[in-house]
Amino acid sequence: LRTTNYFCYLNKDLSVKKYFKVDTSELDVPAVWEFIGLEDARIVKWDDRYFICGVRRDTKPNGEGRMELSEIEIKDSSVKEIGRYRIQPPLNVDSYCEKNWMPINDMPFHFVKWTNPTEVVKVNLENRSSETIALVPQTITTKYEMRGGSNVIKWGKYRLGIIHECAFWYNEGNNKDSVYLHRLLLWDKDWNLIKYSDELNFMTAQIEFACGAAEINGDLVITYGYQDNAAFALTVPKDLVEELLNNEQ
Repeated sequence: LRTTNYFCYLNKDLSVKKYFKVDTSELDVPAVWEFIGLEDARIVKWDDRYFICGVRRDTKPNGEGRMELSEIEIKDSSVKEIGRYRIQPPLNVDSYCEKNWMPINDMPFHFVKWTNPTEVVKVNLENRSSETIALVPQTITTKYEMRGGSNVIKWGKYRLGIIHECAFWYNEGNNKDSVYLHRLLLWDKDWNLIKYSDELNFMTAQIEFACGAAEINGDLVITYGYQDNAAFALTVPKDLVEELLNNEQ
């Protein structure tokens, strides 16, 4: 399984204006596991630097996954990776695969690492470490485990993000199968969960994955993958966002 990332510009109607394959050639090394590349990349701008961040699993022969920040240089006709930072989880955390950390747009080098309870971590690029700066219990109970997803963005006086939940099973051929469902979440400044939506999907596919969120002209724009082979951008009017956030903590 090989992942390749592209950087694109969108027109105001969200159609694609132009796009470039992210050139990672200077920092690539031979892969030692079968999942190759930076998966589920989210783009973020922190301190006037652009990064794509996701999980990479090809650097260890056992497939150990860690979140990586790949710094990119954007030019008129190219996008090139100029830095790669593999981030270790907080001290005393022994984990095989870290993924789906949600970059907080207005807090440079901070992520929502976990949703329920909500764990916020701060990343140090110099030593590739992270530390937990908030761990807030929540009382929401869902049928499936709440995982990460999009960027976390400011939404009025709150912060909003899109997470996913995975219904997982083995099919008749004894192969892994799953359906992804999503929720909108709304936190206050202290990371208490204020409101959340019911489970939802975008185009009724089994595998949809939201990895981007932005507020544009008061509305919510979500970018998501469809069946792991196409990408879409979706505008959700502000009034509909408020209507979807129909459950209170």
